[in-house]
Amino acid sequence: MSIRLSKILALFLLSTSFAHAHSMAFMAIDLNSGFLHPLQGLDHIVAMLAVGFWAAQCRGVAMWFLPLTFVSVMTLGGLLGTSGFELDYAETIILSSGFVLSILAIKNVQFDLKVSALIVGFFALFHGFAHGTEIADSADLVSYSLGFICATSLLHLTGIGLARSVNAMNLKFKKV
Repeated sequence: MSIRLSKILALFLLSTSFAHAHSMAFMAIDLNSGFLHPLQGLDHIVAMLAVGFWAAQCRGVAMWFLPLTFVSVMTLGGLLGTSGFELDYAETIILSSGFVLSILAIKNVQFDLKVSALIVGFFALFHGFAHGTEIADSADLVSYSLGFICATSLLHLTGIGLARSVNAMNLKFKKV
């Protein structure tokens, strides 16, 4: 099962559209556009579902701490992006985040909570930064950010739900 999922994930990650997820084909201006943006980018969807899935497998405090870490650090990264701060290789790191987080989730890799939170936080910083640089000057920063945070949180919850469904069907992933 995990080999098939890995191959499917690899195909998604190698697609050209995935590498150009932040094209500004829309205007980032309000709550609605903030909510819709994470749902329109495969990079964000894959990474957020993976965070939720991985967090659910870690169980206990991690199930809520990892998504909360992601959302918190993503928000800080967004503020850096809106302030004109420069982060090199943001798109490359975002692209790798979907792959790395998915592999950690699929392989059910178990680290100490601090290490897991550092991994999640690292990727969250770059996701937030990239999205922060996209916010239009005319945007309502608070409204857009709230929409973005809500959609991201819902994707995390969906990942948690998927992990619970997989576990309920006894399709457990191998721990590494």
